[in-house]
Amino acid sequence: MAEINWSREARRDLKAIAKFFERSSPQYSKYIVKRIFDTVSGLRDHPRIGRPIPEFEAKIFRERIVENFRILYLLQNNETVEILTIIHSRQDVSKHLKRKP
Repeated sequence: MAEINWSREARRDLKAIAKFFERSSPQYSKYIVKRIFDTVSGLRDHPRIGRPIPEFEAKIFRERIVENFRILYLLQNNETVEILTIIHSRQDVSKHLKRKP
């Protein structure tokens, strides 16, 4: 079972997503946050389930998609998953990852 670590940036991203949707639909805000958490939790048992991020060659950088959001993570030795950031699918990945592959 892999350990899950959330980066400071990923936690900020999740809070910003929740806050954004809270204004128009508190129910949807709770729904999308739960979907993201559930998807990340699934990485404990299946850390390689995410696809490699197409913009990068390094296969240790992977992603899971939840609706219009990309959960970007770093897979280290199949034992540790670091959630790097959560971005909208229209955003440029390279501008959001401080650590370049």
